Amino acid sequence: MVKALSLFYRLPRLTALSMLIMLIGGLGAMFTLGRQEDPTLIERYGTVVAFLPGADAERMEALVTEPLESALMELPELEEVNSTSRAGVSQITLNVREDLNGTEVDNAWTLVRQKVSQAQAQFPAGVSQPEVTQQYVGAATMVIGIRWDSEEDPPIAVMRRLALDLQDRFERLPGTELTQTYGLPSEEVRVVMDPDALAATGLSFRQAAAALAAGDSKAPAGRLRAEGGNVGFQISGEFDSISRVRSVPIIQRGDGTAVRLGDIADVRKGLADPPVNMAFENGHRAILIGVYISPGQRVDQWADTAHAVVEDFARNTPPGMTIATIFDQSTYTNARLTGLAQNLLISAGIVFCVLFLTMGWRSAFVVGMALPLTVALVLILFKVFGHPLHQMSVTGLVISLGLLIDNAIVVVDDFDQWRVRGLNRLDAIERSLKHLVAPLGASTLTTALAFAPIAMLPGPAGEFIGMIGLSVVFAICSSFLISMTVIPAMAGWFDRTRGWERGEATRPRRWWRDGITFDFISDGYRATVETVLRFPPLGIVLGIAPAILGFWLAGQLPNQFFPQTERDQFQLTLELPPEASLADTEAATRRATELIQSIEGVKDVTWVLGEPAPRVYYNAINNTRGVEGLASGWVQLDNNLRTRQIVADVQQLVRAEFPSARFLALPYEQGPPADAPVEFRILGDDFETLNRLGNETRAVLAQTPGVTYTVASLQLGAPTMKLDADETAAALTGERLTDLAADLNAELEGVRAGSVLEGTEELPVVVIAPDSRRRELSNLRSATVGSGSSGTPLSALGQLSLDPETAVITRWDGQRMNQILAYLEPYTIPAPVLADYQARLEATGFTVPAGYSVVIGGEAENSAEAVTDLASVGVPLILVMAGAIMLVFNSFRMMVLILSTGFLSIGLAFFGVWLFNLPMGFNAIVGSLGLLGISINASIVVLSLLRADPWAMADDVVRQREIVVDATRHIVATTLTTMGGFIPILLSGDNFWLPLAAGISGGVAGSALLSLYFTPAIFRIMTYKPVRRLFGYRPAIPETSGE
Repeated sequence: MVKALSLFYRLPRLTALSMLIMLIGGLGAMFTLGRQEDPTLIERYGTVVAFLPGADAERMEALVTEPLESALMELPELEEVNSTSRAGVSQITLNVREDLNGTEVDNAWTLVRQKVSQAQAQFPAGVSQPEVTQQYVGAATMVIGIRWDSEEDPPIAVMRRLALDLQDRFERLPGTELTQTYGLPSEEVRVVMDPDALAATGLSFRQAAAALAAGDSKAPAGRLRAEGGNVGFQISGEFDSISRVRSVPIIQRGDGTAVRLGDIADVRKGLADPPVNMAFENGHRAILIGVYISPGQRVDQWADTAHAVVEDFARNTPPGMTIATIFDQSTYTNARLTGLAQNLLISAGIVFCVLFLTMGWRSAFVVGMALPLTVALVLILFKVFGHPLHQMSVTGLVISLGLLIDNAIVVVDDFDQWRVRGLNRLDAIERSLKHLVAPLGASTLTTALAFAPIAMLPGPAGEFIGMIGLSVVFAICSSFLISMTVIPAMAGWFDRTRGWERGEATRPRRWWRDGITFDFISDGYRATVETVLRFPPLGIVLGIAPAILGFWLAGQLPNQFFPQTERDQFQLTLELPPEASLADTEAATRRATELIQSIEGVKDVTWVLGEPAPRVYYNAINNTRGVEGLASGWVQLDNNLRTRQIVADVQQLVRAEFPSARFLALPYEQGPPADAPVEFRILGDDFETLNRLGNETRAVLAQTPGVTYTVASLQLGAPTMKLDADETAAALTGERLTDLAADLNAELEGVRAGSVLEGTEELPVVVIAPDSRRRELSNLRSATVGSGSSGTPLSALGQLSLDPETAVITRWDGQRMNQILAYLEPYTIPAPVLADYQARLEATGFTVPAGYSVVIGGEAENSAEAVTDLASVGVPLILVMAGAIMLVFNSFRMMVLILSTGFLSIGLAFFGVWLFNLPMGFNAIVGSLGLLGISINASIVVLSLLRADPWAMADDVVRQREIVVDATRHIVATTLTTMGGFIPILLSGDNFWLPLAAGISGGVAGSALLSLYFTPAIFRIMTYKPVRRLFGYRPAIPETSGE
C-alpha cells in the first residue's frame, strides 16, 4: 500500500494530472451548483381545510373535524394531528413523522388525501370539498406587488387580471415550482335576488338556487349506434354567458309562460362582496404574487430572468399602477454566500500565515496546497450527490478549513523529521506514510464519526443544519486522501537539498525557512513537560480542573435553541377581536402602517389580511385562513442593524394605539418553526374547565417579566344571533327546522348554483340576498320563510336573541385542547422566562384536575426533541468511534484515555462559550459533538508516537519528554490553523454561528493542552505501573533506541 501511495512521487505527471482534474472539476462544480439562501426542508407540514357556511364552531367540530381527525389518525405516518374549528371553517394541521425521508413523506401525503376522501362520506350536506395543502417550507424566491398608487378607488378587476396574467408567465418560466397570489379577490357571477319578486313566485332562496343549478347542464344522454359507427349524444345547456344565466326559467306558469331568473334577480359578473382577503403595500391596495423555484436551481440566475419578465410585463402598466419586486431572495443569497466566501478566503489567509510562521515557507506552500485541492474535491462531491450551495454547506467548509490541513501538517512535519535523520526523499516519504497511515486514518475516522450525527440528525433541525456535518465529513475524508497521495509527493519535490547531502555542516535555522522558534520558550516548555511526566498527578489536575470549571459555567448560562437572525426585515402580526370584520382590519393596518413609516429606517410595510402573508423567511409559517380579523406581513428596513434598534419601539408604538388588539413586531428566528417562544397545551374535555385553567395560567404569564401577550386558542363568548324557533310554527310554513336553517344560510351566505366558464377560468354562480337584507337586523326580522306567495315572517317563528357561543375549538391528536401561547419582548431568551413562569405558577398552588394534563411546547419542546434526536444518532456513532480507536491501538485503556481527552475538551469548549457571554444553544451542543472527534486527534498522534518508541514504553521519562516536544510543533500548528479558521466567524458577531465557533475554538485550544500534558501524564502512569512496582516490577530496558 505504501508503495502504491508513493507512486504519486515517482510519477509526477500522474500527480499533476490528478491535481488538474480536481481543480477543473471543482471550478466547474462551483459555477453549476445550485445556490439558495437556506437548505430546502422536506414538506412535512400541511393542512386540510373544509367549509360549512352557517355552522357554529361546535357543529364544525362534531360534523366535520371529528370525522376528518378519526380518519387521519389511523395513519402511522402522521406524528401530530391538530385541528381548529371555528364558525364555518374546519382546519386540520398535519405533521408527518420526522424519521421519514422525502419519498416516504410524499407517499404519506398520498395516503392523507385518500383518508380525507373516505371521511367525506360522513359529512353533512353543504360541506365544501376538503382542500389538502402541503406546506412549502421555505422562503419565497421572489414576491412581486401590483400596487395602486392613486388616491382614486383602485380598479380591482384590472389588478386581478394583471395578477393572473403575471402569475401565468411565472408558471411558464423554467425553474419555477410554485406560484401563489395574496390579496387576490374572487370573481363570481352574483345573482342578487329581489325578495319580494321571489316571494311572489312561491319559492325560497334555496329552491330558486336549485332550479338555477338544474339549468347548468352538459349531461351525457347515451350513444347513437349507426352503421358508420357510434356517436356520443349529450344534452348541452351549460352556462356560457351572463345572458344565458339570466334566461334560465325558474318557474313555469300554467299558461305556458315562464318566470326567468332575470325577472326576479339582478345578475352581474363582479368581485366577491364583501371581500375575504386583501393586501396592502405602504398603505396602498395591492395584489402580491409569490414565486418559489425548484430545489437545486441557481437562484441568482433565475432571479435575473424573473426580473426581465417583470420589467417586460410592467411596460404596459396602466397609469396610477406600479408593478415591482418587493422581495428578492437572490439578494440575501448572494450576500450570504459572498460573505461566507470572504470568510473562507480570510480563514485561508490566516491559516497560511500560521503555517508560514510555524513551519517555514516551503512547508507552508506544500501544506497550503491541500486547501484548494480539498475544497475542489468537496465541491465535486456536492455536485455528485446533488447538494446546492447555501449558508449551511458553505459554513461547513469554513468550519472544516482548519481541520482539512491537519493531516497535511502531520505528514509534512514527519517527512521533514525523517529527512533530518538522513533518509533520502523517497525513503522519507515511504517511512512517513507507513508510520502515519494508521493513526491519521483513525483520527480522520473519529472526526467523521463525530460529525456524522449532525449529518444524520432527523427532523427539521437536522434538515436545517445537517449539511454542516456532511460538509465536514466530505472535507476531512478528502483531506485524508490528498494527504496520503499528493501532499507527500509535493513535499518531496519542494524539499530543499539538505546539508548532509552536500557534505556540508548543519545550516543555521532561518525563521522564513524553518519557522519561528524561541529557545528560552522551548527550554521552559520542555521543563514543564518533564515536570508533568515526573509528577503525573499535576498533569491530571491541569487537565480536569479547567474542564470541570467549564461544565459548571455552562450550567450558569441561559439556554436558547436558536437565536434571532440579523436581517433587514422583521415580521408583523395584528389580530383583532373575533367579531372584527375585514374592514376593521383594513382600518387598523392602515393606521399601523402610518405609525411604522414614521420611524427612521423603514422603507416598506407590507400587509396581507384574511390569509397568510408570503414567506420572506424560510420558517415564517402561518397557516391560519378564513379569519377576517387577522393580518400579517413584514417591514423592510435600510440595513441589518436597524431591526435590533427599532423593533421594540414599533411594537410599543402600535400596541399603545390598539390596546384591545394583539400586535406583534418580532425579528425572524432561525431553526424549526414554533407557534410561539413559550407554549403549553392544556388537554381535557370540558370547555369551562379548559377555559378556567387557561385563564389561571395566563394570569401568571401576564405577571412574568418579558411577556408581552398571551393567547388562548380556546375562545368562548363570541356573539351569535339565535332564533329560538317554535317547531310547530315552523311546520305550518311547510318546512322543518333543518330546511329553515338551510334557507336562511342560502339567503345570508349565498349558495352556489352552477358556474360559467370564461376562457380557462371557472366563475361560480352565487345566489344571495341583497346587502340590506343581510346587514340590518330589522330586515332580518321581517324576512319571510317558507313556500307560498306570502311566506311567514321570521319573527313569527320564535324569539331572536344575541347569545355568546364558542368561537374557536382546538384539538391535539383527537383531544380537546386549550393552547396557551406567550409572546415575548424582542430578543428575549425564552428559557429563563419559561423557568420564571413555572416557578411563579408553582407558588400559586396551581393544580390540574384528574383527566386533564399540561404539555410543554414551543422552543422548549423543539429543543428537547432536537437534542434527543442528536443523542439517538450520536451515542451509537460514539460507540463505533470507541471501537475504531480500540482496534487501531489494540488497547482498551488507550481508548478510554483518548475518549477522556475528548470529553474533557467539551468542558473547555463550554468555557469558550461562557467567555464570549453567549447562551447555551443547540449550535453550541452541535459544536461540542463535532469537537469530540477533533479534540482527540492530537492525543492519538502523541500516543501513537509514544507507543512506537520502545524507550518511551520502558518508562524512560527523558525519551517520553522528547517525543512530546517533537510532536508539539505540528500539534500547535494544527491547533492554531483550526482556531484561525474560526476567526472571521468570531469577529463577524453573527449570533447564529458564534456559539459553535467559540465552542470549537475553546475546545481545540484546550485539547492541545490536554494532549501535551494530560495525555502524557496518564501514559506515564501506564508505563510506570505504580501498583505493580509495589510487588517488584521493573520495565525491561530496550536494546535499541527505537529509531
